Amino acid sequence: MTDPVEGSAEALVGRVLDDKYRLERVLGEGGMGVVYRSRAPEGRDVAVKVLRGEFVDHEETRQRFERETNALFALKHPHVLEAFDAGFVDGCPYLVMELLDGEPLDKTLEDGPLAPAEALRLIRQVMVGLAFAHGKGAAHRDLKSENVFLSRKGGETTAKLLDFGLVKFTDEEAWGDARKLTVQGSVFGTPAYMAPEQALGKETDARTDVYAVGCILFELLTGEWPFMEETQLAMLQAQILKQPRLVADTNLELAVRPELDAFIQRAMAKKPVQRFADAQAMLDAFDALPQPPVVLRPSDGTDPFAVRAAPTAPTAPASRPAQAHEPRASATTLVPAGAAGPHLAIVVAGAVAIVALGAALAHLLD
Repeated sequence: MTDPVEGSAEALVGRVLDDKYRLERVLGEGGMGVVYRSRAPEGRDVAVKVLRGEFVDHEETRQRFERETNALFALKHPHVLEAFDAGFVDGCPYLVMELLDGEPLDKTLEDGPLAPAEALRLIRQVMVGLAFAHGKGAAHRDLKSENVFLSRKGGETTAKLLDFGLVKFTDEEAWGDARKLTVQGSVFGTPAYMAPEQALGKETDARTDVYAVGCILFELLTGEWPFMEETQLAMLQAQILKQPRLVADTNLELAVRPELDAFIQRAMAKKPVQRFADAQAMLDAFDALPQPPVVLRPSDGTDPFAVRAAPTAPTAPASRPAQAHEPRASATTLVPAGAAGPHLAIVVAGAVAIVALGAALAHLLD
């Protein structure tokens, strides 16, 4: 009989793993695994991710799968995908996870940017989940809108972090054997969200995730990436050399406080030392922003952030006019932007060209 993990993803449909999980249908396929809908013994529906058979003997891919499994079991948090069980089928590791109802953030953004309040609510949830991971000594290193799932349950949408395949464990004592999945000089990740040090093949840490969160926040509010380039190489060059655009200059339907744009600019600073130290520091700064940091631009042209006097009771004599506070100057800078580019989908960049670029530009981060 042919090994069912070799060949099409449908080959495993109908199999029962470890006498517990009957694979009912394929939910999706990724670069290293296939995700199936299944039913757990207690009757709840779950998702089962199985490593593709062709990667059983590929050490780095297998390590990535196993490290994602370890990370999800350790990171029990409302804003991180939950794992329940793990095992092997015909020598291939599998991971049992919660089955989410909803869609990835990148699919939602195909219809354009989110309403400001919703964008801020969801990005805060991303930061909360990421701060928990950083506190446990785990850096995600592949954050992007595709890896943020919008789970819809009971009429509420909740952001959950997915795909810890490139996770880096910074606390060796807590995580045990943490062999590197990459070596310095290699390039991995998704170009539209990659920090300069990542694009250059240099050392990465929690501040690399901070950069990606800045990219996602920009995308939530504008429907575009901070850099809209034609090729993977051009995108990585932009991450290394260009300054990101301002939200206020990109989405003219928004009134944006300068503090919010400054927040994103700091998150996306070229040098890691200039960014927030980790997601918790980023979250603290986010919560300290003047409220609201961004709103839809009023149709009447008024400044939504101006401070106006509250009505006061008249004092004797009754005819004396009340003293009014001087309205605060507008905190919004709105400038015409260029035509919006398409919502692109770029995947892992070719390492050879970028490492060559990195050799020439690495001094920028020193």
